[in-house]
Amino acid sequence: MTEGQRSEKLEMITLHKILFSICAFSFIYKYYTITTPNIVQIKDPQFSVLGPYNRTQCAVDDKYDQLINLNKFSFKINPQPCGDYPAGLLLMIIISSNPNNVENRMIIRSTWGRNVDSTRVVFLMGESENLTLSNQIKNESMKFGDIVQGNFIDVYRNMTYKHVMGLKWIVHHCSKAKYILKTDDDVVVNSRHMRHFLTRELSPWGARDLITCQVLEHAKVQRSQKSKWMVTCDEYAAHYYPTYCAGWAILYSQDVVPRLLKAAQSTPYFWIDDVHITGVIAQKIGIPRTSLSSLILSQGKVNMLKVLGPEYVGPFVLGPPDLTSDRIMEIWKAIPE
Repeated sequence: MTEGQRSEKLEMITLHKILFSICAFSFIYKYYTITTPNIVQIKDPQFSVLGPYNRTQCAVDDKYDQLINLNKFSFKINPQPCGDYPAGLLLMIIISSNPNNVENRMIIRSTWGRNVDSTRVVFLMGESENLTLSNQIKNESMKFGDIVQGNFIDVYRNMTYKHVMGLKWIVHHCSKAKYILKTDDDVVVNSRHMRHFLTRELSPWGARDLITCQVLEHAKVQRSQKSKWMVTCDEYAAHYYPTYCAGWAILYSQDVVPRLLKAAQSTPYFWIDDVHITGVIAQKIGIPRTSLSSLILSQGKVNMLKVLGPEYVGPFVLGPPDLTSDRIMEIWKAIPE
């Protein structure tokens, strides 16, 4: 072998070593960026996470045919998606939906509400007084098996019935779910990061005393007749509501749901469900609310997400509320699966 050939061979070996080092570094970097939790600092957490030997599930003495002040309550439609998971789901999502919002439900089913092994979704609704729509709901239920319907009329002032019905359904038909997410049908959930958040940044075994959401404080009671949320002094006497969760997205731990249900069943009805359940009742039984604002995508960041990508807006588990169906699709398409 000549000196030139020997030199060329050494250069090739050196080049292979460099390429190998680059590949190895790339693999290690990718491994750690994927597998190492991206810890999100939740300000002032008011809950604790559980380990493998903790238990929070408990028996509940609840009258099945009572829903607050409705003494002949029944589930008109009652699917059982949790029956195939005796050990319990990681996350059960209960979505408050107007019977008319079939387009939103279809979009959710095809995007963030798609079933995975650790998560299931149901839509909560009351009955429609429109016979044609009622038949459509029955057909939709037969096709998808994900509608929970109670025997009360689905109108705005019955929202608390719908919310408490969701809690009742969880307690009686999906009590082993570690976490329960209650949302409206006009939001986006970053479902992949939500599962990551629950299992890596909280705990796959659940939590205790967890109510996390967009927390609202010092909210003034609206007395003006022009307001959609006008409340009379007879309905609510105080000038300000207690601290409560904006009702469009609320994450509960397993132990919280039966406690809220028990208190709601014996507390006089108030029609603004988020104030009533996560404010009045949660305060009554001593469950604090923790802000999830650091993981909620603001309206201002939606366009940044679409144009620049998710790495420029930071981790989030929830999009903003009050979205059109087109906006839901736009945000979903910008989220990596």
